[in-house]
Amino acid sequence: MNALLRWIGRALAWGLLGATASPLGAQPWAPGQEPASPKRPAPLAEARALERLRRDDPGPDLRRRYLQAAHALLQRYWNTRELPRLLLAGDAAQGCGAGVVREPMAYYCPQSLEIAMALDLGRSLRSARGKPPRELLLLELAVLAHEWGHHVNREQGRGPYGGGLGLTVRQEELAADWRTGMLFGWLLREGVLDVDAYTQTANLMFELGDYERITPQHHGYPKDRFAALSQGMATQLSAGQQLGSWSVDTSETFSQPLPGELQRYAVRRFEIDRGNQIATNLIGGLLGAASCIWGSQQQCLGMALEQGKGRAEGTYTSRILTLDCASGRFDVSGDDFGPQPISRDGKGQAAVLAARDCPRMPGLGSRPGIQ
Repeated sequence: MNALLRWIGRALAWGLLGATASPLGAQPWAPGQEPASPKRPAPLAEARALERLRRDDPGPDLRRRYLQAAHALLQRYWNTRELPRLLLAGDAAQGCGAGVVREPMAYYCPQSLEIAMALDLGRSLRSARGKPPRELLLLELAVLAHEWGHHVNREQGRGPYGGGLGLTVRQEELAADWRTGMLFGWLLREGVLDVDAYTQTANLMFELGDYERITPQHHGYPKDRFAALSQGMATQLSAGQQLGSWSVDTSETFSQPLPGELQRYAVRRFEIDRGNQIATNLIGGLLGAASCIWGSQQQCLGMALEQGKGRAEGTYTSRILTLDCASGRFDVSGDDFGPQPISRDGKGQAAVLAARDCPRMPGLGSRPGIQ
């Protein structure tokens, strides 16, 4: 029984069972008649109250109260026809074979319309360890928004991830991440969250991808899932939009001019460091080869399944970007490169800033929307 519960916990983490337990492509209405997100007053008052709860409430049982308020907000935000039941650790579950919600579980069950939230994020994520529970509430919101994303996918479609010949777990998971990004983009746009709060939470969210590429339950690499999140966020924001003192440059970069200085900016840039991933995979490959030569068939298969799972590290870095409008070059502090042509910025941020602040530079125009 304990082994069965452990298997269910792994399978249900991040909505896996909710994504595979039923043919989610089936809809209860005729093709072409699916409900679009209707025009309605945005639930800003509820969103602001939720953020005040996170920042200022000293009362007991904060996580439970925060998740319940967030659950109600998400129903108002998406305006779904049905309201799933929110389950926390210890609650009885009616569908998908779970029985009782136990850690570590987070899933959406479409048959019983239940969303379970029983992940100890402070223990399960390396970068979250040691952080007080209050600091992880926005990440709890992201996990809940992801599970809600499965429910909204079922009612309203999967957006850019709905194509193809057949639904895969990866498509469903990325579509839920995309909807999570839409929520966070809206919270940023309306000033409910600031850039600092978003980037700190996004750093933690990058760890939530998996590397089970050769299994049918592959949810998407962390980079894939972060790209889906950013794509969703970009539907709510536009290049050049002001978020407090920060400006949106691209879907993965923000900037603010340094006071009293020309063409120098404090910037946030999402960057991926693959150094540890490469080293881990290299060592794993050597050990795997040794297992296949000298070990048993089971050991060889086990090591093969572990190949390619070394984790990259993704984070929003805080740097200084300097433009040289006369030479058409830029430089970012703290990286491994010297000044480079503006066109060489893989993030596209330098080109956006130059188009705005170097008006006489040839070949640089404004960039519509977030790239």
